[in-house]
Amino acid sequence: MGISILVIEPDGYTADHLNQVFGKNGYHIEHATDGRSGLERLKELTPDMAFIDLYLPDSDGREFLGEVTNCGLDTNVVMVSGRKNLSAVVECMKLGALDFLEKPFHPDDFLVTLRKAEEQVRLEREVRRLRSEVEKGSPYHLLFGRSKRMRDIQTIVDQIADTDITVLLRGESGTGKDLFAQTICQCSSRRNQPFVKVNCAALPRDLLESELFGYEQGAFTGASHTKKGKFEHADGGTLFLDEITEMHMDLQAKLLHVLQDGEVCRLGGKAPVGIDVRVIAATNRNIEEDVQTKRFRSDLYYRLNVVNLQIPSLRERPEEVSHLIDHFLNKYSIQYDRPDASVPSDLAAEMREHSWPGNVRELENYMKRLVVLGDVDGVRREMLSGRQRDARGFGKVPEHDPQEFEGKSLKEVSKQASREAESRVLAKVLERTRWNRKRASEMLDISYKALLYKIREAGLE
Repeated sequence: MGISILVIEPDGYTADHLNQVFGKNGYHIEHATDGRSGLERLKELTPDMAFIDLYLPDSDGREFLGEVTNCGLDTNVVMVSGRKNLSAVVECMKLGALDFLEKPFHPDDFLVTLRKAEEQVRLEREVRRLRSEVEKGSPYHLLFGRSKRMRDIQTIVDQIADTDITVLLRGESGTGKDLFAQTICQCSSRRNQPFVKVNCAALPRDLLESELFGYEQGAFTGASHTKKGKFEHADGGTLFLDEITEMHMDLQAKLLHVLQDGEVCRLGGKAPVGIDVRVIAATNRNIEEDVQTKRFRSDLYYRLNVVNLQIPSLRERPEEVSHLIDHFLNKYSIQYDRPDASVPSDLAAEMREHSWPGNVRELENYMKRLVVLGDVDGVRREMLSGRQRDARGFGKVPEHDPQEFEGKSLKEVSKQASREAESRVLAKVLERTRWNRKRASEMLDISYKALLYKIREAGLE
């Protein structure tokens, strides 16, 4: 896209010069002879640059520059004059002029000024582009701006985003901690580098270790080739460790060394590999309690807990529900090609009063169902019945014979019940997607590899 320039001067010297040198190189050059017509043209054209003569027939260039500034126009102004006037130069620069040139121009001075203005235009266009992305629904736009709690967090995010500080995100399941991690990454200088997410609860210990740190060929049975770990894939960028408190203690020790030394050693490897990775971790558990009960290393906790962000639940920020309804309605209407999808006003009112035990994830799933299936009655029934379903569709816990659990600890019973519930959900989702594993992994919000592992573990192959 070419640069537009408006020249406001009585003699047309600058306009002629620009046309001769740059008229055929994508520059669009307009000319006005006095301040009155020049101001009208400025408001009409909003050019990228304006060359304004210090001595206009109907006004002083300094006063005119002040008027341009007060109009709030995003135009870079270069003042020009055929007379030497040092005090005028100083005054114009104070009023916001990008530069001041004396006629006739020396070619080198003119080119330096023009390049400076071009760079300023480029930066302003980049700012406008980024603002446009925000307005179109980036994570930043979705998360902030509609409640005091979130604006307070926004202030901290803005301060820490463009640093290498480790961040610990805390909050209930479904509050959008992964979106926060993405937002921090997008607001940093690492935004064009890899953003790698690892769910520490989705993989067993051995598999998680090889996923994080990689392995060398022959490190174990089946290691037929060398593989980089997630840390190496995130080199130069950001690694998001979700559900960090589910990580085995042995892996916690290894993670601590990586954070301290800035290097990772693959399984079976001899030489460490240097990495530059910003780590963001997240948990929905009371990590201090895990530290006290020796389930989480205190030294790793202090290493991660440089900045601690507590993400409020959706019921603590009900003023955001209407905005989220509109956001997800627009998003999934486009994604699933349902331009006529809508939310009845009475259901929207009930949603604003709902307690949202599943937080934003629960709301997002209801909106998917409304857009794809139009299941207004089903959504209303679930909300009214108070079922605590999240994005994986959990139902009621089945009853068991008490004798089935004799001789087992509460922890063992809990694990068994969890496995059974997970197996039922897996079977239901796979049936709903007609065994489309990729679609099922998206619905369950887990990686494709984790889904295959859980299918094998549940005996559903």
